[in-house]
Amino acid sequence: MTTLKQNLLALSHFAWQRLRARVEGLTDDEYFWEPFAGSWSVRETADGFKADFSPLPPDPPPFTTIAWRMTHIIDILQAERTATWFGHEPAPTDGIPPVPGSSAEAIKAMEHAYAVWHDRLDSLSQEDLDRPMGTVAGPYAADDGTSFALHILDELIHHGAEVGVVRDVYAGEQTEADPVVAALLQGDRAESVSADVLDRVRQQRPALIAEAVGAQRWAAVPLLIELGFDVNARTTSGASPAHIAAGAGHLSVLRLLAEHGADLSATDPQFQATPLGWAQWFKQPETADFLAAR
Repeated sequence: MTTLKQNLLALSHFAWQRLRARVEGLTDDEYFWEPFAGSWSVRETADGFKADFSPLPPDPPPFTTIAWRMTHIIDILQAERTATWFGHEPAPTDGIPPVPGSSAEAIKAMEHAYAVWHDRLDSLSQEDLDRPMGTVAGPYAADDGTSFALHILDELIHHGAEVGVVRDVYAGEQTEADPVVAALLQGDRAESVSADVLDRVRQQRPALIAEAVGAQRWAAVPLLIELGFDVNARTTSGASPAHIAAGAGHLSVLRLLAEHGADLSATDPQFQATPLGWAQWFKQPETADFLAAR
């Protein structure tokens, strides 16, 4: 029988793996991107980087950047209270939540913060989860440890989703701002585009075929292959064009990818599955039969 703590750990691990995949390849431009005036972010001061903050939450709340959101996630997971409110003490190696000044620092800090939270959650007994937290939790004194663990997981899940959405909006903004990319994703050859411009797009968006397949812009795939984009370059979550086409059941595109060197034995990092595994999981008999035969 699965215990409550095992279920909490499983949910925590799933939410973390999803968030970690969503920030793979995050750039500083994305990290600090402010699409609206008055956005809250992380800013460099004479005393290091600080997150915008007010003791009285603004109404309406400001838009918050990926930098602000990731810093908030780090603070939520690594804060002293995720030990003390359960009746435990932080380990000497847990450290104090930082305010990262770059995307690379933020990813590294978030990995450490999650490891701290995971170890704290894993150390809990059923009694810790059942017991009211007491005066250390202030107005939440009567709430038990389970309710607090669920609260932390809710914070991880919904702020992690926000980070992913802001990345999606940023990517959309960059596509719309680049008429060449927009044209290519529509399957428009853009005859007037120079070789130098195409080289620039291939360098900046190496996984454009995967992007096109993921967005089901099937008409763009033959053109992108013809123009020399990599048929094996993966999305930020690690799926190849072949994985996506197999899972979507688009046999003609999958066959085209295979004819141009797609690696049909590659596994994705999230599920450790080949394109055949994706076709089988998503119940796509045509692509599954094609891949099984190869």
